[in-house]
Amino acid sequence: MASMLPLLYWADPVQSAAVFTPVIAFLIAVQYNSLVSVLAYSALLLLVLVGVCNVYVYTMVVLLKKLPDEPSSDPLYKVYGADLTIPAEDVVKISNCTTDIVNSGLTELKRLFFCENIIDTVKFGISLYCLTYIGSWFNLLTVIILAWTGLFTLPKVYINNQAAIDDAVISVKTVIDGLKAKISTLVPVTTAEHKKEE
Repeated sequence: MASMLPLLYWADPVQSAAVFTPVIAFLIAVQYNSLVSVLAYSALLLLVLVGVCNVYVYTMVVLLKKLPDEPSSDPLYKVYGADLTIPAEDVVKISNCTTDIVNSGLTELKRLFFCENIIDTVKFGISLYCLTYIGSWFNLLTVIILAWTGLFTLPKVYINNQAAIDDAVISVKTVIDGLKAKISTLVPVTTAEHKKEE
């Protein structure tokens, strides 16, 4: 995650744009075209770009002799050396991590649906109700596009306005904590907590 922070803070705009632009272009393309078409056109575009680079290298090195006959003359030289294999250890780590996330998520959903803590269940219900409104306004792909754009813009906005944002967050947190305290005094103890006491 620490290696992602310079990308999100736009420390190197070229590198950040190189990560942000292809993903947002793909998401917008999938918004208006089928996934198969987008994948086919993307692969075709990649094939054309590699072909153009090969023609460029051949022309500049062999025909015109303006570039030295060495691998670094090719603009895609660094890409050719990239290792695209996935080590088996990484797959095991990812599957273990995914299993842990799914199991903890299912446990939390069970806790929320079976009202083990009434306040958390009410908050969960309100969140689901709010999601119905979000679902009526946007489809999932639009939400993903907004999230991807926010991922690359909000950290920079926060850095530029950190003092004002921190003050606003502290005041909102104070109000929310006060509301939680008032609600918890009004809501009776849940049945799961009664069972624990007995």
